[in-house]
Amino acid sequence: MSELVVFKANELAMSRYDLTEHETKLILCCVALLNPTVENPTRADRTVSFTYQQYAEMMGLKADNAYHRLNSATSELMTRTVEIIYPTGDVSKRIFQWVNLAEFNRRTQSLILVFSEDILPYLFQIKRFIKYNLEHVKSFENKYSMRIYEWLLKELTQRKTHKANIEISLKDFKFMLMLDKNYPEFKELNRWVLKAAMKDINSHSNMNLSIEKRGRPADTLIFQVELDKQIDLVSELAKESIPRSTKSAATTPESSLHSGLGKILHDALTAKIQLTSFEAKFLSDMQSKYDLNGSFSWLSSKQQTTLEKILAKYGRL
Repeated sequence: MSELVVFKANELAMSRYDLTEHETKLILCCVALLNPTVENPTRADRTVSFTYQQYAEMMGLKADNAYHRLNSATSELMTRTVEIIYPTGDVSKRIFQWVNLAEFNRRTQSLILVFSEDILPYLFQIKRFIKYNLEHVKSFENKYSMRIYEWLLKELTQRKTHKANIEISLKDFKFMLMLDKNYPEFKELNRWVLKAAMKDINSHSNMNLSIEKRGRPADTLIFQVELDKQIDLVSELAKESIPRSTKSAATTPESSLHSGLGKILHDALTAKIQLTSFEAKFLSDMQSKYDLNGSFSWLSSKQQTTLEKILAKYGRL
């Protein structure tokens, strides 16, 4: 469970919403349990379920606190909405709920959450997205830390770099975090939002952050951000992209291999299967080389045989 990875469309990372720290963590846990490669998600695909004990283990909580934390966060989450702004086109703004059903089971001591249909385009088959390990963010203590972390990760991903100075106007920053009418004095924003986020991100995540201001009075924020380049197994397995479904295209031996590779890597990420160390490294190498070449034309007969055997072993071929 500690290797769960969160995938989100860029639009969702930039959306406007206001969640508490615990509501944010609940959403992230649920998103990490989804399979983002599903082409036409059904109600079952947008439904997640876990026991209170499992949630405690995923989020590093004491088992006694898990139910009460879930009960409170879920009740509030049912009233929350997401707001996405579209700068061009006929639609200027779209507002929808995160989830539309929550069910607590007394016998199994578990929770079922169903994501709303309107949020599906931002969680499944996404083309532009961010990805990160749940382990990097689950210890954040400030409600704005996650929003800032995701926004910075989106910016780095788009620029295809691990280090950058990212500027944003103070007005746009507050609008993104729904703080338009809050913290009129910069010193208060700095104390309760910026410094708190820096402390969380620098203490718990794979990102290093410092923030400067420009203007008198301050009108621009400069985020100096750098991702830790140390690579772990999850980063290797989640490299480059979410595998796209090939159902709508003609099935070929190569497309079958690529589809199977994508499925097995996702199942490993979500702890549905346990790969051996050799299998994890081999499959990671195969995915990386495919991403670089855009095909499997470089595969040797020995590599292809090994790949087919692993996929067949886990029923992904």
